Amino acid sequence: MSFEQIQVTTGFPIGRITLHRPAERNAMTARMGREIVQAVDSLNRDEAVRVVVITGAGKGFCSGADLRTLGAEAGSEAADEGLGGAENFYRAFLSIRDLKVPSIAAINGHAVGAGFCFALGADLRVMHRDARVGMTFVRLGIHPGMAATWTLPRLIGPSAAADLLLTGRLVGADEALALGIASRIAGEDFESVVEEMAGAIASAAPIAVQTARETLRGSESRTIDDALVREASVQAMTFATADAAEGIQAMREKRPPVFRGR
Repeated sequence: MSFEQIQVTTGFPIGRITLHRPAERNAMTARMGREIVQAVDSLNRDEAVRVVVITGAGKGFCSGADLRTLGAEAGSEAADEGLGGAENFYRAFLSIRDLKVPSIAAINGHAVGAGFCFALGADLRVMHRDARVGMTFVRLGIHPGMAATWTLPRLIGPSAAADLLLTGRLVGADEALALGIASRIAGEDFESVVEEMAGAIASAAPIAVQTARETLRGSESRTIDDALVREASVQAMTFATADAAEGIQAMREKRPPVFRGR
C-alpha cells in the first residue's frame, strides 16, 4: 500500500504513522485523512503490531487543517470522492481511536488546532520540551472542532479545558505535563523516551493490554459497580490465557516473560 502524505512502517512489534508534509508543517488535508483511515485498517490487520507511534515529519507534529487545500477541494471533483464535509474530515483523522492496539502521539513539535485534536486521539502523548500545543480555533474566528470539546474536558477537566478552548493560548511542555495532556516530556532524548514507552507496552501481555485499554476507554460512562463487574469478568478471561500462565511462571523463575498473545 502506497501513501503520498503519510508514511506507515511496521517493525515488529511497533507500528508507525508519520504525517509527511514537512514543508507545510504537516497540515491536514482530505487526502491525508483518507490515508490515515487506510493506515489504521492496514495496521489493524497486522497481528505482529502491538503498539503504534504517531508523529510528524520535520520539526513540527501538525499545524492543523490546511484551510487552503480544503477550500480548493470543496469546489473540485475531489470533493465528491473525498471526505464530504467537516464531520467526515474529523472522523477520518480520529480513526486512530479505532486502532486495536494502544497508540502514542510523539509530539515532536507544535501541535495546534485540529493537529492538537489529532494528538488527543491517541491513548498517550510524549511531548518534546520545545513543542507547544493549543486549541487555537477561536484565534481564527471559528468554533472548535474535531471533538475538541469532548476529548479535552475528559482529559484535563472542564475548567482547564475552558481556559484553553476559550483563550486559544498555546501551552508549553511543562504545563502540558502538569495538566495531564502529556504523559511524559523529553528533550534530546525524545526518540529514546518514545521508544522506551512503546517498548514497555509492546513487551506486556497483548490481550491484557488491549482489554485494559478497552476498559479505560469506557470508564467515563461506568459507575464503580459497573467497573467492578467489568474488571472481574475480563480479569477472569485473562487468567485463563497462556500469557497469564507464562507471566506467573516467569515471576516465579525470576526471568522476563515472553508473551505471545494467547
